[in-house]
Amino acid sequence: MAADPLRPRRITLVDGVPHRDGRPFFSVGCNYHPSRTGCDHWREWDAETLDADFRRMADLGFNTVRFFVFWADFEPEEGTYDPVMTARLCELVEIAGRHGLLCLPSLLTIWMNGQRFDPPWRNGRDLWHDAGMVERQQDFVHHIAGALRDAPDILAYDLGDEIIHVDRAASAALDADGVRAWWGLLAGAVRAADPGALVLQANEASAVVGDHAFRPEHAQPLDLVGLHGFPVWTPFHIESVSAPKATSFLSYLVRRGRAHTPVYVDEMGSYGCDEATAARYLRAAAHSAFAAGAVGTAVWCWQDFTTERKPYALRPGERFVGLLDADGAEKPAMAEYRTFARRVTTELAGFAPVPAAVGVFLPEGDGDGGGYLSAAGSDAPAAFYAHLLLQQAHLAYEFTGTAELERYAMVVCPSVRHLSLHDQRRLERYAASGGTVLYSTGDLLHGAGGEELFAVRTKDFTLRAAEQEAFTWAGHRFPVDWPPGLIPVIDTAGAEVLAAYPNGSPALTRNPYGHGTAYYLNAPLEDRLNAPYRLQEAPWHRLYAAVAEAAGIRPELTADDPLVETTVLGRGDERCGVVINHAPVDVRTTVRRAATATDPETTEHLVLEPKGVHLSFWRAGPPPRHTVPPEPLKGART
Repeated sequence: MAADPLRPRRITLVDGVPHRDGRPFFSVGCNYHPSRTGCDHWREWDAETLDADFRRMADLGFNTVRFFVFWADFEPEEGTYDPVMTARLCELVEIAGRHGLLCLPSLLTIWMNGQRFDPPWRNGRDLWHDAGMVERQQDFVHHIAGALRDAPDILAYDLGDEIIHVDRAASAALDADGVRAWWGLLAGAVRAADPGALVLQANEASAVVGDHAFRPEHAQPLDLVGLHGFPVWTPFHIESVSAPKATSFLSYLVRRGRAHTPVYVDEMGSYGCDEATAARYLRAAAHSAFAAGAVGTAVWCWQDFTTERKPYALRPGERFVGLLDADGAEKPAMAEYRTFARRVTTELAGFAPVPAAVGVFLPEGDGDGGGYLSAAGSDAPAAFYAHLLLQQAHLAYEFTGTAELERYAMVVCPSVRHLSLHDQRRLERYAASGGTVLYSTGDLLHGAGGEELFAVRTKDFTLRAAEQEAFTWAGHRFPVDWPPGLIPVIDTAGAEVLAAYPNGSPALTRNPYGHGTAYYLNAPLEDRLNAPYRLQEAPWHRLYAAVAEAAGIRPELTADDPLVETTVLGRGDERCGVVINHAPVDVRTTVRRAATATDPETTEHLVLEPKGVHLSFWRAGPPPRHTVPPEPLKGART
């Protein structure tokens, strides 16, 4: 949304990137309740504490504070706003602005730390289906935005953090149109009161990995979305806070979300670990989220709490996840976040992901009306493990969203459970135009890719998993853990067999199609990596890397250790390589930057501490003038 030109300090979005005073702006801050009063701070007002805390945030290098507007405090009786609370809200924003902090107020706060702070007059009424409650919400957000209309230091308005959990059954009953309508009504009410304001709505990881409709792909009425995720709450069998999967999870959410809209990481941090582990986690996860294209980050949370009242009486562990301890001393994570804050607001300011050669295409599902015809299981793991394999192969990638597939040299379709005719035709057009498709199937009936494109056909199915338990290709053995049920047995209808199963059935095939190439993997590879430690059992990423190499894709920056992320960012002709060790141990690795037409290949030998980060800067050069086509990939039958 365009900002009011009379208020130049307000944030605007330019091509999805926040700008302030005409310059790119990265928001870096924390979530805030005062330590002593916690969620009661609006009623137990202490402006001196706010002033001291906000001054310290600014001194530490923060530029944003996110706080929560508890609906019950501000509207104690239906339709009646407490003028004292509204005045305190304005005072809080004024104090923050005095210290150079932007504010991200989270409106309609009912849900906090797994408990409800409900307006007493709601009486359980449905927030989405009760017309009177929808009207009350519109009026409330309009009231708050109107009170802050003239405040220059508002980053954006969050309609309500994790509000879907106030009534999970009611929110789950909304379809995409219903969610868009609700977002549109409330965002419209905010903008009517504060023209030009940015509006988001924040949810935890279920907005990406769950099955409700409050998802980034439906967020057209919003300017951006808030996403957050913690290693202890995922469906991906993350083995520990220090595991490589843990520090790669947040960047996955960012990449999924920004395929549709800008993403603000409104909460991040870790539970269930010691302070040293938490610090290392924050270092790697924050840099990885930035490299993935997040527009801002806010740590959960500012300080440990001394209050023992709700919600901490029921969940006392929530009292001890601050960047400061209860006495105000900095924890190890604060030092890491200070370094991150300095980097993203100085030397990394304005850097953003460069166009990717690889797209991850997630075909549309069949909705929930297929009954027994619908493929069983969840689509969630396949996309996450595709993310991990591409990261380990050092291939620059993005989720395609609604983008034209033709912008990518290679498209990965991981463990597809349902492929519509529309999406079949999209893949055919893409391959015919010269693209490379790497497709793995996730369902016997509905995930078969189509004989036209892949030149394979389903021959039968089997229940004997041992007959198709592994295949060998490019010198590597890849075990296949089939789920219970019907295992597809395929035959070639003209495709070249690159690898076969023990029963002779093709495992991996290649078919030239038009000007492109279509690879078909008859295995739910990515989906079945979703088990503890399975990612370590074989060099799965080598399959992705080999297909990319055959497609002529040369990563600009690589490391010889797959657990070391190498993401390239751009700022004009400047480049920055963000090198992150996701391993929980020291890693010695060689980082190579590909040759250009004017510069030879460069190498850098690094020793990275656990979850360590290294930045490398250079100027972009033209690609090599002459390239030798890659050798054809050789098949290997077992």
